Amino acid sequence: MRSSRSYLLMLVACIALLIAGFLWAQPPAPQEAPAEPPPNQSNDPILHGFEFRSIGPATMMGRVDDIAGSEKDPMIVYVGFATGGLWKSTDGGNHWRSQFDNMQNESIGSIGIAPSDPNVVYVGTGEANNRQSSSIGDGIWGTTDGGKTWNHLGLEDSQAIGRIVVDPANPKIVYAAVNGHLFGPNSERGLYKSTDGGAHWTQSKYIDENTGFTDVAIDPSNPRILYAASLSRRRTWWGYNGGGPNCALWKTTDAGASWTKLDGPGWPKAKDGIYGRIAMSIFRAKPSTIYAQVEVGASAGTGGGTTAEGGPSRGGRGGGPDEFGGGGGGGRGRGNQPPNPNGSGVYRSDDGGKTWTFESNQDQRPTYFSQIRVDPVNADKLFVGGNPGQMSLDSGKTWKPLTGSHTDYHAIWINVKDPRIVAVGHDGGIDFSYDGGFTWDYHNDIAVGQFYQVSADMRRPYYVCGGLQDNNAWCGPSAVRSNNGPVNTDWFTVAGGDGFYTRQDPTDWATVYGESQDGNMSRHDLRIGVQKNIRPTVGRGGATTGQAEPTANEINRANNPPAGEPPAPAEAGGGGGFGRGGPPNVVNAPPHVEPFRFYWNAPFEISPHNPNVVYMGAQFFFKSANRGDTWWMNPTDLSKNVNRWSPEMAIMGVPGDKPMAEKHDGYSASSLITQVRESPSRPGILWIGTDDGNLQVSRDGGETFTEVIQNISDAPKGYVQVARIEPSHFDPATAYVALDNHRNDDYKPYLFKTTDYGKTWTNINGDLPSKGNINAVREDYDNPDLLFVGTEFGLFVTFDGGREWKRFMTGMPSVRVDDILIHPRDRDLIIGTHGRSIFIADDISPLEKLHTSDDLHLFEPRPAVLWKLDRQALRQVTNRDFKGENPQGGTAISIWSKSDLGKGKLEFLQNNKVVSTMDVDLKAGMNRFQWNMRGPAPPPPPGRGRGEQGGRGDEGGRGRGPRGVPFVAAGGFGGGGGGGGGFGRGAQLGPLMEPGTYMVRLTVGGETRESSVDVLDDIWMRPQ
Repeated sequence: MRSSRSYLLMLVACIALLIAGFLWAQPPAPQEAPAEPPPNQSNDPILHGFEFRSIGPATMMGRVDDIAGSEKDPMIVYVGFATGGLWKSTDGGNHWRSQFDNMQNESIGSIGIAPSDPNVVYVGTGEANNRQSSSIGDGIWGTTDGGKTWNHLGLEDSQAIGRIVVDPANPKIVYAAVNGHLFGPNSERGLYKSTDGGAHWTQSKYIDENTGFTDVAIDPSNPRILYAASLSRRRTWWGYNGGGPNCALWKTTDAGASWTKLDGPGWPKAKDGIYGRIAMSIFRAKPSTIYAQVEVGASAGTGGGTTAEGGPSRGGRGGGPDEFGGGGGGGRGRGNQPPNPNGSGVYRSDDGGKTWTFESNQDQRPTYFSQIRVDPVNADKLFVGGNPGQMSLDSGKTWKPLTGSHTDYHAIWINVKDPRIVAVGHDGGIDFSYDGGFTWDYHNDIAVGQFYQVSADMRRPYYVCGGLQDNNAWCGPSAVRSNNGPVNTDWFTVAGGDGFYTRQDPTDWATVYGESQDGNMSRHDLRIGVQKNIRPTVGRGGATTGQAEPTANEINRANNPPAGEPPAPAEAGGGGGFGRGGPPNVVNAPPHVEPFRFYWNAPFEISPHNPNVVYMGAQFFFKSANRGDTWWMNPTDLSKNVNRWSPEMAIMGVPGDKPMAEKHDGYSASSLITQVRESPSRPGILWIGTDDGNLQVSRDGGETFTEVIQNISDAPKGYVQVARIEPSHFDPATAYVALDNHRNDDYKPYLFKTTDYGKTWTNINGDLPSKGNINAVREDYDNPDLLFVGTEFGLFVTFDGGREWKRFMTGMPSVRVDDILIHPRDRDLIIGTHGRSIFIADDISPLEKLHTSDDLHLFEPRPAVLWKLDRQALRQVTNRDFKGENPQGGTAISIWSKSDLGKGKLEFLQNNKVVSTMDVDLKAGMNRFQWNMRGPAPPPPPGRGRGEQGGRGDEGGRGRGPRGVPFVAAGGFGGGGGGGGGFGRGAQLGPLMEPGTYMVRLTVGGETRESSVDVLDDIWMRPQ
């Protein structure tokens, strides 16, 4: 027995030694690659310590303009967003990496990958789809190393590029279909060619200053044969003309040296001579077979309030399938009408364009959707864009709607090596199909939402809401009580259709307002799940029905029924209560008032003095004292009331009363209010701005208004849009106004300030870049010299009232900024971008209190919160799920130093006892150090090193947790539960501070500065 026991002991010892040796022999844990610097890293000494974080959402992405995959390696796929940049995947779309974060422009129009070399890619910037929200580009960019580096390749003034194709054998031969300016004429448009990789360009085909090219395709078997589509189009501040006699399909057989118009037998003949947008696709297996989707004849633009004959429709909208859906397989709302072989639709040629066969009238809203692709091996299988996109299996004779995640399809890519793999891009992002287009897999993992407005409530952490282009209005947390950050499932909708304004009652988090097009508004009580439509209306069906409207007495009777008689029930609105109509609620409307004209994103505001008072504008000013239940209106039309159907309102030489292609597409009305703001300094001081150049102020609560734009000597003349009004927090006579003249093809910034109610104005553009119209302006709550502006190409800040502006975008791409908000309690800077969702710079209070003349200044820190772990906020997040960023926990200790001071120490004291310390190294400028609210760590047990901060927790894996100070301190690293380690090699952490007030003492270079900080207990987890 003894020998057996000895044997067992020896065996155990040997095993132990083997295990120990094995462990010692293990190579060291792999080191993480150095973190890449954030996009647009500022080197400004004031701003370099502030970094923006993305909270998403990626619930629905933004509008896609193009998708391209490599022919040699189809796992390489690029997607270009209208305002959200260029993204690349090397695994067939499972993961994406942004390419253009540090570029000056995030609007992508087209992508061309060299068939012979996937490392050679050309990208045309600027959206080719013609919308009122379209952005512009700065020419063509190229890479020869798969996106590691990018070079600008010219055509800077093109603004919009519809398609790029590359020679199948020579990656240096490339063609670009250049649309040119959307809002004006220009000569840098047409079909361009380069033979040296974009170093030089020649204009292969030019028609005139109003006609560019929107599509080009190259014969894969003979690169000297190309087809190209020309397009005349012009958008103005009041409407749109989408075609003309110069729109055509062209062919070259000599690599672009000469071009021939393709209008032979079978090509549709427009009786009025008007053609619009044309798309085409070559059948890869037999390139003599080509398809064209052709827009033929004058038409009413979708949602344009016009008729095909060119006049106004009854009720103000009309014209084709409206913005909210419809327009399916019948094409442009044809319904059951008989086929028209000379109408808009799909045409096929089997002889290289000599003759054509009519297939169907499938052509939905061409100016916005026109795309067609033929399967590479099946000549009868087609995909087209639309609302929704469509698929045909019989050469385009009949169609089946696509069933992806959105309705507005703009981009189509088919894998040439495996046509079962199809990708589509739409207003909500991208879908992939792996069965040839019958079922779809949605990718909602890129935060490229196109926000118009943002708002925030006063919860802790606060919730942010905002409206997304064609993707509803959403609300979600600025942070969650875990260490993952917000994810898509944390967001919920409060409006349907195109989301625009949201507003949240600052005194009651549960009262939220949402808005969609045509002024459709709803008020939600999140606490009890009730909503109410509150759109101003003067009769059932709304003011835009064209029917005789009720008198004021009839309205009053409807809103105040006799005792015992219930009021008329509100009409339920589609998509969550956002339909038009409802009982009359404007209590003082004059009899037979003209139909209300609402801006695309109609202005809506809560009074800063009384949350029950809300304001809105059509062409009239509306005010409600009961949160929108009833409205009082000023019956004066505050716009210039321009008649856009008058002959004088010509577009590309066509009088305003004549037919056009897709006339006034997207513009339901014009001459209307774009801004309504009340001064936070004094109740009743109201400002109104319009899209046609009126700027008015009221000093009596909206009873009367005075026009003041004529007092701005530097303002653009004519019909300029008032983009943003910002009344001052410090003085009722002071306000800022940004004018947007890009609809007159002028992209300069225009920013002015008045201190006397608009009698005189000062230009405060300062040194803002000369190109980049201003979309948003925000004055700081505490510092009147601290202003922020959002432009078409990014965010800027001034510390001196507008004399000098600084680019402020560390961590944020060069994206269009449509709204700016400073959280009134937390002093976070919240940015609503029109292309990359929502960003937050945490705690800008040091910028509010900065005096650069100080040699050394320790700012009073924002209170730190001991956030509790919320089990209901824990999420199991997969690799493909979007993960927003939480702020760091604790609080930032900010120190201004006029020069490099070197090593120093921060001490935190309670009852004159030091309970926590931080070593710091002070550089010249703003220094920010994140305090983790912990005391000294205990020494490690004998024989053990400190280890790493790891741990499993409830959300993470065994990997390392987030860098910096975790948001939920008590939850530990690695995800929320783990208590400082879980079963990783946990670091020994010091004890957390108790709630209370602590002195902060800075010692550096013989100097001492003192301040204090509050540590708050988290008592707000379930607000009531």
